[in-house]
Amino acid sequence: MPTILRLAASAALLAALAGPSLAADYDPPIFIEQAPEYVPVEIGSGWYLRGDVTYMVDDPLYEFTFLGEETRNNRFGGSVGIGYHFNDILRGDVSIGLLASDRFSATSGMERRDAKYDAWYGMANAYLDLGTVAGFTPYIGAGAGLLHTRQNYSRTIAGTSFPPSYDENQTNFAYALNAGINYQVADNVSLDFGYQYVDSPRAEYRNSDTFAVERGIDFHQVKVGLRYDLW
Repeated sequence: MPTILRLAASAALLAALAGPSLAADYDPPIFIEQAPEYVPVEIGSGWYLRGDVTYMVDDPLYEFTFLGEETRNNRFGGSVGIGYHFNDILRGDVSIGLLASDRFSATSGMERRDAKYDAWYGMANAYLDLGTVAGFTPYIGAGAGLLHTRQNYSRTIAGTSFPPSYDENQTNFAYALNAGINYQVADNVSLDFGYQYVDSPRAEYRNSDTFAVERGIDFHQVKVGLRYDLW
C-alpha cells in the first residue's frame, strides 16, 4: 500500500476512535431566560392634596342693621381635600370647607340681641381637564354633597331669655358647579384659580325681616388654591 494511503487510513482510524470520546465530553449550551426588568410601583401615584382660600362674591344671607349695629359678615372661607387623577382628562376630589360666617350683636339698655350663622359643606367633585397650553389647564366640573348650617339667635333682657330665640342645626343635600384654570409651577405643585357655585335647595333659613322660615340657600365664591401631587 502506498505511503499516502497508509497515512490516510491511519488518520481515519484515529478519528473513528476519538469521535465517541469527544462526543461524550461535549455539553450542549444552556440557555437561561432573562427575568423581566423590575419596575417599582409608585405608591400614591395619581393622588393629590389640595387646599383653597375662598371669597364669597354675592350678598351674605344675613345682612341688616338693627339697634344701630350692622351684621359682621365674613366673606372669606376655605377648604381642604384629597383627589385622584383617573387619566389625563378626568379627575375627582373630596373636600370639606367653610362657606360663610355671619355675626351680629347689639345692646339697647338692658336688652341684648345676638345672632350667629355658619355654613359648612362636604363635597365630592368630578372635573374635566380641557388640555394644557404653556402650563395652563382650564377645567370644568360638578359635585354633590351636604351643606350643614347652624343658626343661633338670642334675645335677653337683664340676663333673662325672651322670644324670639332659637338654635338650629341642619344638614341638607347640596350640589356644586365648578370652573377654573390650573397652572403648574413645579413637577408636582400647581396653583388653582376657580369659581364655585354651591346650592342647597331644601336648606332652611329665617328671614331677618319677618322671622319667617324660607327655603333655598346658594353661594357664589371664587377660589385660590394649591394642589400637591403625591408622586
